[in-house]
Amino acid sequence: MSGYELHRVIDESIGNFWSESFGQIYPTLKQLQAKGLVSASEGARLGSKVYSLTELGRFRFREWLGLPAQPQVVRNELLLKLFFGNHADSETVCQQVTQERHRFEADLAHYAGIEARLKADYGGHPGMPYWLMTVNYGKAEAVALIGWCDETLKQIKTLAAKPAEAVR
Repeated sequence: MSGYELHRVIDESIGNFWSESFGQIYPTLKQLQAKGLVSASEGARLGSKVYSLTELGRFRFREWLGLPAQPQVVRNELLLKLFFGNHADSETVCQQVTQERHRFEADLAHYAGIEARLKADYGGHPGMPYWLMTVNYGKAEAVALIGWCDETLKQIKTLAAKPAEAVR
């Protein structure tokens, strides 16, 4: 695939949990080529390149699949704002948590749509059970976060009902 095609495939397949920009893809492809993990040939469009995994690249890919996943640091603006929530009015904090709850509900519907499309378009594909595992992770996360939002909203409302000096 070309870098452009790779970006499109990432968006259409793993884009719900992993993203790459063109600014990441093209330098990475050059590094992989320098290490002999991919080869490049001229693409159909003038000046474009099509990349393919080499045998060494396939070996390293399988090797990487066997390594433990590295923990990722999450940056979550809602949690940052909530951490400092005692400096904001409770209505504002509730609005922000409610907005996130709506987003998680939309995510849940989005994952249901992905699941339906996968089953319709790739019914017997050997990768299907694994693809559905990633979709189910997204669904489970969305359900859990909706529950967290509901509990958090209750807690904020309870705090708002207390006298101000008791909260601070």
